[in-house]
Amino acid sequence: MAPRIGVYDSGTGGLTTLALLRAKLPKCSFLYYADTARMPFGSKSREEIFECAGEALRVLRRETDIAVFGCNTASVTVRPKNVFCLHPDLDSCDPHHTLVLATPATVAATDARGKGFLTADTSELAVLVEVRLALRFKSRTRLDCSDLEDYLQRRLAPFAGRADRVLIGCSHYVYAEREIARITGVSDCRDGNDALTERVARAVYGSECVEPIFLRENTPDASDVSFIFTGGNEGAKYRWILSRLAAEYVPKILIKRL
Repeated sequence: MAPRIGVYDSGTGGLTTLALLRAKLPKCSFLYYADTARMPFGSKSREEIFECAGEALRVLRRETDIAVFGCNTASVTVRPKNVFCLHPDLDSCDPHHTLVLATPATVAATDARGKGFLTADTSELAVLVEVRLALRFKSRTRLDCSDLEDYLQRRLAPFAGRADRVLIGCSHYVYAEREIARITGVSDCRDGNDALTERVARAVYGSECVEPIFLRENTPDASDVSFIFTGGNEGAKYRWILSRLAAEYVPKILIKRL
């Protein structure tokens, strides 16, 4: 029997991880735990993050076979054992030419500044993305964060021409990747989802999933996913966003690696 995989995040950011997992592991079922009552995590204390992640992890270990943290902040702060974690891969990058975009908690936990990486103050971005996605759901338009361009311009313009690579260290920021690339002038933006989901695929299959399935052609209704929300039930919104990620985000990642 194919395993059930649990994915954890504070909100919609981890849906980017879930969308790619579903494409690579079409025979698996999934539980998505959205800690919406306590979102955002990026400005919380270390103790608060441990408390949030600990509660979620107890649920995932009870209800699923494989636990995945689709939240950079929880991953790099808690560093849980026997959990597949999303985190910016600082070790493979030249710090002097790499811009790390992440929450304050993730920047602190990875010591990105101390290691010499370029960093920008984007502390409000995760919440701004959540608001934009809610508006996109109401109007049923594509996942577009172009109206965040003014905010991103103020935060990122000083780094234009200074970096060759951008590490996106918050899963919410993935939704604004087009704007980030345009403002910084960097085409090499990495969010870590492909590497994370390949690790999970190897654990399930024993090797890499070499023929990824395009979700939009197989399970568009997300019937293989159950949701837990610590706040109000947002299942309809999350299922819609997941369907849009299948159409917009997943093909881009899979085509890039084929």
